[in-house]
Amino acid sequence: MAKILYDKRGTLRFTAPVRLFLALLVVACGGAKVFAQTGKAPELEQAAKKEGRLRIVVFPSLTPLGEAFEKKYGIKVEGIYVGDPDILRKVSTESDAGIFEVDVFATATGPTGSKLNKWALAYAPAGHEKVAKVKEALPADWNQMPLFNHVVGVIYNKDLVPPNQVPKSIYDLLRPEFKGKIISRTPWLGSNYLTHILSYFTWFNQDMNKWTDYWTRFKANVGRYESAFPTLHFAVGLKEFSLGAFTLPYTATLWGPTYPGLAYSSFKEGGIWWPNMAVIHKNAPHPNAAKLFVNFLIAPEGQRLFAEGGNIPANQDVPATSELKQALEGIKLFNGQLQSILVREDVEKGEEWRKRIQKIFQ
Repeated sequence: MAKILYDKRGTLRFTAPVRLFLALLVVACGGAKVFAQTGKAPELEQAAKKEGRLRIVVFPSLTPLGEAFEKKYGIKVEGIYVGDPDILRKVSTESDAGIFEVDVFATATGPTGSKLNKWALAYAPAGHEKVAKVKEALPADWNQMPLFNHVVGVIYNKDLVPPNQVPKSIYDLLRPEFKGKIISRTPWLGSNYLTHILSYFTWFNQDMNKWTDYWTRFKANVGRYESAFPTLHFAVGLKEFSLGAFTLPYTATLWGPTYPGLAYSSFKEGGIWWPNMAVIHKNAPHPNAAKLFVNFLIAPEGQRLFAEGGNIPANQDVPATSELKQALEGIKLFNGQLQSILVREDVEKGEEWRKRIQKIFQ
């Protein structure tokens, strides 16, 4: 039997066999849990396959990722692919009512990320250090894993907008030839809401008079407002409108096969950007499948699929496509403080911003 000893001071000391036994006991009892939390355990895939199902509520840009994950692991993915307001509405309404059917949901640094973080599971997936640079731009208490970055721009139809008229400046959107030919997303929703807030701190250098003047003039050129993000792009693809504002890099790739005339452009005044994140619900019904999915999303395999879809990968080892690099050539992105500013303004002054925006556009 292993001996337990005391030293001269009466302090309990363990012999080598006892220390070895205790170390093995710790590994046996707690090791698996530690591995599961970090997503590095070999048994995670087996546990996920045993669950056999994954329910996600995410952006349309994750559609190829859900399909690839299901094909690779044989885990049935039940996907709802919708925009920002719909994700917020579904996850918050169900969770607040005690209905937990969602395993993974997507967020951005606006209202969705701010309001849904309380339902986020703390999880460090395998390879998380590769997206650490983007993660650092988020609030420290956010348990949300960056997938890719968006840079605000416009979608245009190449058959309606010749190369010499492609908008390269925000002031190009005010040109007389575009009057009535711009379809805009509802200004207090989604990407347009974020753009209106962040433009004050970037393009207009916190000058409210310049901010108000620009958006008032922009309004005069808008032919229609559309709340649904996909519909905005369909209207440009169908040549109902020449331009769609404001959009994100992946849209031309996502809807390009259906509407080959679609193309994306950004602005020389500077790149307003924000990341999209994946979040595991803390009450996920299939937690192991959820962890395996998030591992897949930030791994090079998943990140390459994001890049092929026209996104800017968060993984530092995976570059964007040459086409997207060309579209963003000469565009300097604003620094990472934008995300903290956006969260602060939305949480503390969100209603004030909505009223200010609505005053211009209604």
